[in-house]
Amino acid sequence: MLNPFFALLLPPLLLVPAMGLLSSIESESALETELRRKAFHISVGLASLTFPLFLTRPWMVIVALSVAIGWMCCVRKVPAMTRHFGRVLHDTDRISHGELYFAVSIATLMLASNGESFLYVVPVLILTIADAVAAVVGRLYPLMPLGGLARGKTTSGSAAFLVAALLVTWSVLNALTDYSPILSLAVAFAVAAGTCTAEAISSRGFDNLSVPVVALLILKLPVVGA
Repeated sequence: MLNPFFALLLPPLLLVPAMGLLSSIESESALETELRRKAFHISVGLASLTFPLFLTRPWMVIVALSVAIGWMCCVRKVPAMTRHFGRVLHDTDRISHGELYFAVSIATLMLASNGESFLYVVPVLILTIADAVAAVVGRLYPLMPLGGLARGKTTSGSAAFLVAALLVTWSVLNALTDYSPILSLAVAFAVAAGTCTAEAISSRGFDNLSVPVVALLILKLPVVGA
């Protein structure tokens, strides 16, 4: 069994170098800045898929969450740390606390999934892939801007999120559950619709929490035949 204290070092060892590397890259446009942020977003999300392998106890998850939040707060507040590690997150005029919500959502999923791998993998992959796809498509093809609570989002970005979430969920359910293909598709539609709505109406990075929580709640609903 992996030493618990060494296990707690693995998340920062996986993520801090990526923060430093991507923060060192100069961005000459808003699109390049967004692509840099999403590259980090994807790297964090994919790394997070490994966390349940070594953060195996609730206290370890809570300690890891505390360390992550402490680190992110230091990156926000300490100029030297912001310069070397925070530009990938904060080199933008948009106010966001997305990195804090991301850390909370990963810890919540780990504590609430109860060893059911699909309950963890589906929300994390939606957060990782669908969110990044939506952001890039919305930047490149900003068609039909949305209003109301979804102000700042676009129909094209939301459509991209919906398709990506549907494909991710359906693929994971087919691989990790004994659901029938039709049931997998029905559940995938429900998850995609729910998370797409959550993403559209969330602002200032709150989608990093609302999207995975909505996915988890839908997946935990009693399903006939499941």
